[in-house]
Amino acid sequence: GDVQSSARRGGGDAGVAPERGGGAAPAATGDDDDDEVKWPLRDVAALPESDTRALGEIARGLADEAAADDELVEALTRHGAWRALVPLCVARPPLSAGAIRCLRVGMGRTQAAIDAGAELGLPLWLLGCREPSDASEDFNANVATTLLAQAARDDACQLLGYVANQAVVHESAELYDPHDVLHAAIGLLSGSPSDDAACGGGRALLHLLRYQRSARLPALSARDVHDVLVPLFLRKSGEAKEALMRPLRVAMADTAWMEAAWPYFESRGSAAKVQQVVHEMNGLEEMKAIATTGKAPDAMRPNAAPLADSLEAQHRVENLQPAKVAAFLAADLPPGGAVLDVGAGTGLFTFPLAAALPASQIVALEVRSDAIRAMRARARREGAANVTVMRMGEGAAPSLPGGAKASLVLLCDVLELVPEHAREGLVGSLRALLAPGGKLAVICARAESDSLLIDVQDAGFLQRRVAQVVTHRRLMLFEADPAAPPPPPRFPSWPPWTRSPQPSICKPTAYRACYGPSPPPPPPPPPIDTWPLPPSPAEPPGSPPPPSPPPSPP
Repeated sequence: GDVQSSARRGGGDAGVAPERGGGAAPAATGDDDDDEVKWPLRDVAALPESDTRALGEIARGLADEAAADDELVEALTRHGAWRALVPLCVARPPLSAGAIRCLRVGMGRTQAAIDAGAELGLPLWLLGCREPSDASEDFNANVATTLLAQAARDDACQLLGYVANQAVVHESAELYDPHDVLHAAIGLLSGSPSDDAACGGGRALLHLLRYQRSARLPALSARDVHDVLVPLFLRKSGEAKEALMRPLRVAMADTAWMEAAWPYFESRGSAAKVQQVVHEMNGLEEMKAIATTGKAPDAMRPNAAPLADSLEAQHRVENLQPAKVAAFLAADLPPGGAVLDVGAGTGLFTFPLAAALPASQIVALEVRSDAIRAMRARARREGAANVTVMRMGEGAAPSLPGGAKASLVLLCDVLELVPEHAREGLVGSLRALLAPGGKLAVICARAESDSLLIDVQDAGFLQRRVAQVVTHRRLMLFEADPAAPPPPPRFPSWPPWTRSPQPSICKPTAYRACYGPSPPPPPPPPPIDTWPLPPSPAEPPGSPPPPSPPPSPP
C-alpha cells in the first residue's frame, strides 16, 4: 500500500501502475492505457515465482489475522486493501490462493470487500468468464491451476455466496453463455467441499438460477446435476443439505426441465436416486414447516396459495388438455348417462365434461374440503346445474345419488397418490358403481402407467385400445371383466370410525346414509379360565383339586 501510494503521488515504481500523469509506464507493458485495474494485473502476471510465493504467505497470514481482529479489518478497509487484493486472485498460485482466502474472510466481515469484489468482476474471473485480451488466456490458466486445490475451491464457493445477490454480478454474467456460467459454478462444488463451501456454492447457484424468473434454468445441465449436486446433497446434512436443496428444488420443480432431464437420469440408472432426493427434500420442508408453524406443509398449496394455482396451473392445463379429453370421452357415451369424476380437485375435468354433456349428471368426488368448496362456488358462478359435488372417504367411493350407475368413471393423477395396498380396493369399489357397458378412464404419468395398469386389472377390469389424445400423459381405458368375481363390499365389515391409529372422517350417521344400517357388533370374547380349573370329566367326583401353582419370583 505504501509503494502504491508513492506511485500515485508521482514517485513511480517498477512494479506499480502510476496514476494519470504520475510518471512513465513500465516498459514491459507496451501500452499507454492507465486503467487502474488492468495495470496491476499486468504487474502481477510479471511477478517472479519467489515473490509470488512470499506474497502468498503474507496474504494467508493476513487472512488468518483478519478473521479474528476487527481493528485489522477496519484498517484494511480504510486503506482500500480489498480493491488491491482483487487483481492478486488471478496471479500464479500460491499468491492467488492466499488472495482469494483473504478476500473471502474480508467479505464475511465487511460490505466493502463484497462491493470491491463485485465491482471489479472477481466472481466471473473465478467462473472462467473474462473479456478476450492478450493476457486473458494466462489469467484463466492461473485461475484454473489455483482451483485445482480443494481449499481454494472451498474459498471460491464461499466468496461466490457472498456476492451472488449483487446486481452487477448478474448483469456481467448476461454477457456470457449461461451454460458455461452454471457449469463453472457447479464445478466448484465438485470433490469434497466443506459444509461452509456447500452453503456458499448452493447460495450462489440459487441466485444464478432465479435471476429474471429462472431465465438461466433451461441451460442447466442434467449431467452436472446428476454427477455433482445429487451426490453432494445425499452426502451432506444440516445447513449444507438445506442450502443445496434450494437450487435442486428450483430445477426439479420445473416440469419442462425435469421432462428434458429425465431420459438422462434413466439412462444412467439413477431414477431411484433422484426420487430419493425428492423424498428427502420433501422431508426437510416438512420438518422445517413443523418446527416453524406447528403443522406439516400442504404439497398442493405451497406457501398457502389457492388450490387452483397448483391444480389448474398453465403448464398442467396445456399438458392435460381437459376440453379435448372431455370431448373425446363424451363422444362414445350414451345420452343421459352419469359421469363420475374421482379426485376431481377444483374441477379441471368436471366442468369441461359438464359442458360437453349438458344432459348428463356429472358427479365430482373429493376428499379435500377446500377443493369441495372451490367446486361448489364455481358451479354456482357458472350455473352448472348438472354438476353434483360429493365428499368421499379415503378408501372407497360412496353410492351415487338415487342409486344411479355411471357410464364413465374418470381418474386423472389420482391413483399415484393412493398407497399401493389400497389401490385395488378403491378401483374395486368403482367397479360396483359402473353401469353395464360402462368404462373406466385413467390418466396418469407414463412412468407410473405400467404399475397402475396391473392394479386396475387385478381389481377386475379389462384394458381396451384407445387413442392417445394427451401428449404428456397416458390415457388408459378399461371395461369391467364379466368373468371377474363380484366386487367386494365398498366398505369393510367393521365401522370405519373405530379404526386406529388414523380415524376415518366418516361418522355413524354418514355411514348409515351411504351404506345402510351399521353391522352388528362382534360377539363378546369367551370368559378367561380362572385357577383352579374345573375337574375334567374323566376324574371321579370328589377328587382333590390340583395343588396351587408356586408363587412367581419377584
